[in-house]
Amino acid sequence: MMGNNREFICLSYDLIGNGYFQKLTFVVLIYFSCFAINQVGASIHEYQNQSFFRRSNSFFFHGGSEGLYASKLHVDPDKKPSPEENHLNGKSFIRFESITFRRPKESAEKKNEMQQKTGLVEAIIVEVKDREKIGGSYLHSAAICCTPDLSKEGSCNVGEVIIHQDPNYPYNPQRIQTFFEGKTEETTMLLQTVEINHTGMYYLYFMFCDPELMGTTISGRTVWRNPDGYLPGKMAPLMTYFGLMSLAYLGLGLVWFLWSVQYWKDIIQLQYHITAVIGLGMCEMALWYFEYANFNATGNRPMGITLWAVTFTAVKKTVSRLLLLVVSMGYGVVRPTLGGVILKVLLLGLTYFVFSEALGLVENLGNIDDLTGKARLFLVLPVSLLDACFIIWIFSALSQTLEKLQIRRSMAKFALYRKFTNSLAISVLLSIAWVGYELYFNAADPLSELWQRAWIIPAFWNLLAFVLLVVICSLWAPSNNPTRYAYSEETGDELEDEGISLTSSSVLLAGESANKQLERKERRASNADLFRLGEEAEEDKRE
Repeated sequence: MMGNNREFICLSYDLIGNGYFQKLTFVVLIYFSCFAINQVGASIHEYQNQSFFRRSNSFFFHGGSEGLYASKLHVDPDKKPSPEENHLNGKSFIRFESITFRRPKESAEKKNEMQQKTGLVEAIIVEVKDREKIGGSYLHSAAICCTPDLSKEGSCNVGEVIIHQDPNYPYNPQRIQTFFEGKTEETTMLLQTVEINHTGMYYLYFMFCDPELMGTTISGRTVWRNPDGYLPGKMAPLMTYFGLMSLAYLGLGLVWFLWSVQYWKDIIQLQYHITAVIGLGMCEMALWYFEYANFNATGNRPMGITLWAVTFTAVKKTVSRLLLLVVSMGYGVVRPTLGGVILKVLLLGLTYFVFSEALGLVENLGNIDDLTGKARLFLVLPVSLLDACFIIWIFSALSQTLEKLQIRRSMAKFALYRKFTNSLAISVLLSIAWVGYELYFNAADPLSELWQRAWIIPAFWNLLAFVLLVVICSLWAPSNNPTRYAYSEETGDELEDEGISLTSSSVLLAGESANKQLERKERRASNADLFRLGEEAEEDKRE
């Protein structure tokens, strides 16, 4: 890990949740707001009798990693926070609270009861850009802990983690030492607050070098805070973003409501479905905003709000996809009902909701380290495959709908669906391009050094979904002539641009033809009567 870049990545790879390999499964995804939320559990990291892992000649436990901004106010490291302290605006720090180390009984019994220091555990706080300062890379050694040979050179102390201090920045990386005494099995860290004076991505590791401490566990918690609250640095901009998106949905909903009130007598069924999607989007963004606001104020994610936010997200994503699918099938335009295919549509929607809800709950109700790459891939893959099914079905249905409209010469409806198809195509291209950028972003930044820009990744999907919803609202906006785009029971459909239907024209022509034939018959009948009367008159004269 810490001897050089490669070892640092090797140690951190399974711990920082970078997971860019599973992003390969997203190449087939389109505009839908795939994963809107970053996967972080809380800024209060709790440890419950967790074990250390071996790496090189050291044992380590990953205590957390977050992007932190520099403090705006000075933090007194010796001051214990009072219960009545209402806010900590301007302070950025990592606080160690009730951190307890427990070593095996066998290890404690081997020590001398009169000896003061019989075991050492170190807390190492390192900014990711300073990772080369930890370990023996600068000493041309792969060791993380100091060895007797390195100690003879005077570069480190035996039993301690090797840290190369820069004279210009003597407190980075920072080391906090805690010792076991005598034969005691437990030792507790003093309450300490480490002020953050430089903006960066920080990692916390608890480490020891003594093999006799193997089996030691850690309990307690650390509190991480940014100057403006407990939200991790890469999530902080999302709170403002969700607030703005809530206002955007509110504005769209208000415009749509005024439209609907103005033409309430002419509302078609499809427009009710659009109203539902707008309402779901409004609730979704508002719930995420309040969830983030609560997280920022307390340091913990509120279970209830998070659960509702995840559920509304899953419902909205499902309903949005179903809306696009039924519109692509021509529901309400070229067909009055979906017929037998409605069961397949509902089954696909229900399946998507279940997997999307499960993935959202796992991502947002657990800590970032709870899932390994394979487990996350197992959850992501079904959602990706279902999205691919939606894409294929939507464009297949659009192709059939456009073909029907072209055959029927329904030019206004054909133009409407061409605009809709072009909008979907553009969104698909943007989605593929963004997925490519996301893959590049994660591959080029495995240690989250670009954490200040990470919020843009999930924000894009929500923004694209909103823009597509606005396009649909503009295409199917309420009007005083809803039948222009509504389904017509007449087999030929109307020629909307000319205002004359083919059916009425054919009826008119048929009526004119029948009248002409009747007039001919009447003329023939009258001529025949005249001829017969003339013959009778001639016979009378002869007689």
